[in-house]
Amino acid sequence: MSKSLIKNEVKELKPKDPHTKYLGNEPIFTTQPKTAEDYQNALRGALNWYNYFYSNKDAKEMLADYLDHNNRSKDAKYVRKVPDSVIITTYAWVARATMRGLVLSDNHTLTLESEIQRLIGLVNKNEPDAEETVTTRPNVQEIMRERTTEAGGELEGLFDEYLKSGAKKEFTVKVMDEFTKRNILPQHISMIIEPWTRRKEEYEEVLKGKDPQLKEAYSRFTKPQIKNIISYVDTLLSDLNSYVSVKKAAKAPRAKKPVTPEKRVAKLKYLKVFKDVKNKIDLTSVSPTKLVGATEAWVYDTKRRKLHHYVADPYSKELSVKGNALIGFDTKDSEVKTLRNPAKQLKEVTGSKPAARKFFKDIKAVATTPKGRFNSDMIILRAF
Repeated sequence: MSKSLIKNEVKELKPKDPHTKYLGNEPIFTTQPKTAEDYQNALRGALNWYNYFYSNKDAKEMLADYLDHNNRSKDAKYVRKVPDSVIITTYAWVARATMRGLVLSDNHTLTLESEIQRLIGLVNKNEPDAEETVTTRPNVQEIMRERTTEAGGELEGLFDEYLKSGAKKEFTVKVMDEFTKRNILPQHISMIIEPWTRRKEEYEEVLKGKDPQLKEAYSRFTKPQIKNIISYVDTLLSDLNSYVSVKKAAKAPRAKKPVTPEKRVAKLKYLKVFKDVKNKIDLTSVSPTKLVGATEAWVYDTKRRKLHHYVADPYSKELSVKGNALIGFDTKDSEVKTLRNPAKQLKEVTGSKPAARKFFKDIKAVATTPKGRFNSDMIILRAF
């Protein structure tokens, strides 16, 4: 990407894509919008244009160019050091629009600067510049972190292809292929999970439609497409967590005495018996040892009236217990729902497995992702 200036004007970007014939050239703002509505329309058009043609890698360089252009070369150096995967492209597009003449509102100026400071904060500023150090052989951790960044870049590329193909309901996420091929260490996965989690939250805000800026930035997507994108990111995050579970399980353990199910659940807090005479509820917990090795479990929080449905991760294939938490469950398929009529609804869960699953799916309540943590108000209804 060029930083050449011609008469104080940033050189126009010319993407090598035939769709420029329909979407036009890079936006330029020779005059400023007169009204707030005109300003929003102008910004939305610019964001849509950059979103279509450019990726996270390009966005990072645009943001760095913006800083260079504003005599902030030191900050630009820090931004260039962050992984592509942590870049939120909307801010980069906004920065680029200012270089093409758009004067931002005070609110957008503040949010852009806040994002720049966030990125700068991710960099260890105590590290000496490359040109000031003697070239040394990178250690194993540095090599593995670099591999993780490369794998994250591949996921970004696949995601860009998914968006350009129309964000369809049917999709394939290749986390396992990309990460297994590079033998990524499980302790480095958080580098990838964090930005994708923020991205999911951003698309969820877009779906709510309450933030005008986000709504405009993603206006080229329909509501069903946004839902498909959220589902894509959900699956990607689930596979990332699954990769961690698989890698930890595959790690050759030191020879030691096998831990019995009884010992695994020794610290698990749960409720053995629950009786509610007024609402005619009488429950007895199954043994917590049944959770170890199970593929599915139903747990009821008697205090909060929340029913937890846990489904084993498709890769580790079984649930287990560690301390006071259930582990090995799929964060995508496992859910928590609040019961309105526990006395009647809990009976449905104790029936056949298919009937219980269908009943739970049909409960009209907001589903959330369980944390796996137990407490003394939770009773284990079933585990199999």
